[in-house]
Amino acid sequence: MGKVQNAVIIVFGIYFYLIVAGNHSAAKTLILPESTCSEQGLSPLLVKGEDSIVVYKKNIIVHSDELKTEPQSAIEEFKPVEKPVVKKQGGFDLADVKKYLQGGKKAEARNILSDLFLSKKNPEKQKEIQELLDTLNAELIFSPLPSPDATVYTVRAGDVLARIAKKYNTNYELIMRVNDKSTTRLRIGEELKIITGKTKILVDKSDFTLTLLLNGYYVKQYKICTGKNNKTPVGVFEVKNKMKEPTWYSPEGGVFPYGHEENILGTRWIGLKDKPNLYGYGIHGTTQPETIGTASSNGCIRMINSDVEELYDFVTSDTEIIIQE
Repeated sequence: MGKVQNAVIIVFGIYFYLIVAGNHSAAKTLILPESTCSEQGLSPLLVKGEDSIVVYKKNIIVHSDELKTEPQSAIEEFKPVEKPVVKKQGGFDLADVKKYLQGGKKAEARNILSDLFLSKKNPEKQKEIQELLDTLNAELIFSPLPSPDATVYTVRAGDVLARIAKKYNTNYELIMRVNDKSTTRLRIGEELKIITGKTKILVDKSDFTLTLLLNGYYVKQYKICTGKNNKTPVGVFEVKNKMKEPTWYSPEGGVFPYGHEENILGTRWIGLKDKPNLYGYGIHGTTQPETIGTASSNGCIRMINSDVEELYDFVTSDTEIIIQE
């Protein structure tokens, strides 16, 4: 009987050992599905280490103890997609613009106001918006202070203002205006604010306005005079030429130099390129400021002399001019 009991104990012990050894072996062996491995070109067999097993997770080698916790990259991969910020719909909100201004983001505030002004979505606020725009652009455009609308150039030996202007596709007169310079003379080391970007002119015959844009944003708006009997043409025009103190060639005959009492062109002329049946049109100053805000010209666009002088400084050969009803 004693021998039988001893035999049972020995058999049970061997059986228990095999179970424990089998489980331990199973814990050290992991077979990946054939389809997963074949997609990556890997063998389904695992590489056994002394203390752990190396498995292939896509193209990343991972140790078995790393599988106990989810990798941070996996967590980030399945982060919920953030909803895009929806722009507020509705009328003009002065509080929104003030937030930009309080954060020192004057150009961003100007750009929002410009879009609102040009879209005319808030007609009752147009004057208020325009006043804010003019205040902001007095610094961003018409002052030597740095702004996103400009670059700063440091004068070097041999520099000439006209060549600097040509390099940046602008006019030396505008550089002088923005930097409050009364002379073209330069000093080595002098820093010049140079307005950069493309200018565009929008003429609205319905309300006798001309709006100057820079890179699509409002710079300034001016009151104008247009042609009587709807003589001012509509369409898209290019710049033909620019002249200071222009001579007037009267359609009735006669040539009148600048300063002549019969010369009505004022101090500046910006000519428009001719089109079929459309020639001789331009934007110019006037000796008849009382006509501004009316339809009184022979088809040209008249401006106050000080206004056309300012506009003239911005206009370059690639300035687009759009005239609309």
